[in-house]
Amino acid sequence: MANLSPSPVACAALLCAALFLVMPGSAITAAVYGGTAGLNTSLHQDEFVVACSLPGLAGPELDGSLSCFTNASTEVIILGGDPGFSSSSASSIINATAAGRILLLSGDDLDRFSDILPVQSSGTSPGSPALIVSNPNATLSADLFAGLPGQYPNTTLVSTRESFVTRSGATTLLSFENGDPALAFAPYGNGYIVAWLPPADTAYLNSTEADRVNERLVTRLLALRTGIPAVTITTAGTNATTSATPAANVTTTPPAQGYVFVSSTPGGANVYIDNVYEGITPVNLSTIAPGTHALRLTMSSYADYGTTITVAGGSTVAVSGSLADQNLTAATPAATVTPVPTDTASFWTSTSVLAALIGSIAAIIGAVATVHSLYRKHP
Repeated sequence: MANLSPSPVACAALLCAALFLVMPGSAITAAVYGGTAGLNTSLHQDEFVVACSLPGLAGPELDGSLSCFTNASTEVIILGGDPGFSSSSASSIINATAAGRILLLSGDDLDRFSDILPVQSSGTSPGSPALIVSNPNATLSADLFAGLPGQYPNTTLVSTRESFVTRSGATTLLSFENGDPALAFAPYGNGYIVAWLPPADTAYLNSTEADRVNERLVTRLLALRTGIPAVTITTAGTNATTSATPAANVTTTPPAQGYVFVSSTPGGANVYIDNVYEGITPVNLSTIAPGTHALRLTMSSYADYGTTITVAGGSTVAVSGSLADQNLTAATPAATVTPVPTDTASFWTSTSVLAALIGSIAAIIGAVATVHSLYRKHP
């Protein structure tokens, strides 16, 4: 009878083949455009694979390589380059984020995605001497900043900076001394959006600190994504073993709800879906049941905007409504002018004109008769 026990050489070959098949799927695939807000993927080659890295000097670079940033294998999209890419590219990246990517933004690219950022611009503020960990007792903050300082002094002094406020549903991790957010993130669909707000990404943390915070934040957000299993890598000494197991408490069932992003012109409109209040624009709604819904936007002094949307489970619908200002002065209708008849024939045939003329003649005759009688009495 043949010996069916595998030889040591065959076992080694099978183990190598298994490792080869599992390892590529275990790494996090990233696409980089311009700056990375301090994340140095070259220091984490066992964790990150960079599918493409563009200098970010001109927008068409991104337009020409968009597929690298939006394909199904890319999990992290990092944008910190020239914001001159097309609106269609921006929309594709937004849709990819909603499908489960981590979108990390810094620099001028923040303005291209202002409607879906975890923060909203609020003017300007003086430069801040330091950044502070916003909530050091929170589990996530304690994890992200373990072994790192609780404050980060300004190494590049600036007199003023653009200020922001955190939107509802977002989390602030680092703050300027006046409380303004400096690093914040928020869920968007199945993915997350991370924003480094200038000059936080360049003037406060050193390269080691920035890299650690970014690497930890990205990997943890990947594990928190809705409906997408995370992959862990376990290494012990020289005998490396790799396991691709879903992270705890992560469901692999696609969510039943749909996602609706609503914006308006002007912003700040009340959002109603099926006559239920859902928030103020711009707002990202993540618990909308699949199907057709009536959407209405209202705002004081503006006419309501209404439309119908169709939502599919696990997908995102973007709606933008323009509300008409009711205070605009309506055009005054031109006054109706009745022209005076100039036709001579119609003038003499007019009843009122003839009556007036006869009356005038009678008055003249009466006056002449009176003068004549007086003249005869007093010759």
